[in-house]
Amino acid sequence: MKVTDAAPGVPRLSAANRDGDGTFTVTANLWWGTNASAWRLFENDVEVASGSLVPASPAAQRVEVPLEGRAAGEHRYVVEFSNPAGATRSEVLVIRVDGE
Repeated sequence: MKVTDAAPGVPRLSAANRDGDGTFTVTANLWWGTNASAWRLFENDVEVASGSLVPASPAAQRVEVPLEGRAAGEHRYVVEFSNPAGATRSEVLVIRVDGE
């Protein structure tokens, strides 16, 4: 049985910011579950990027968002994946920026 009317699986966020500067890439991966047709990235509860995806369940989906010039401090990221049946959000990813 093929599921066609289900909200996307839960995406997972990651980022590499070892040097602590304000330039890094946030990556969202959806490894299992129903695929999404759109995504939105939130930084501190404000949408900073969005786009569309091609659903191809059960294939994985990946979004990479390069970010630059983030101020010193902690920044909280959440990604939302959606399709016509609903939307799901990742857990919060906290990234610390030390400054330039």
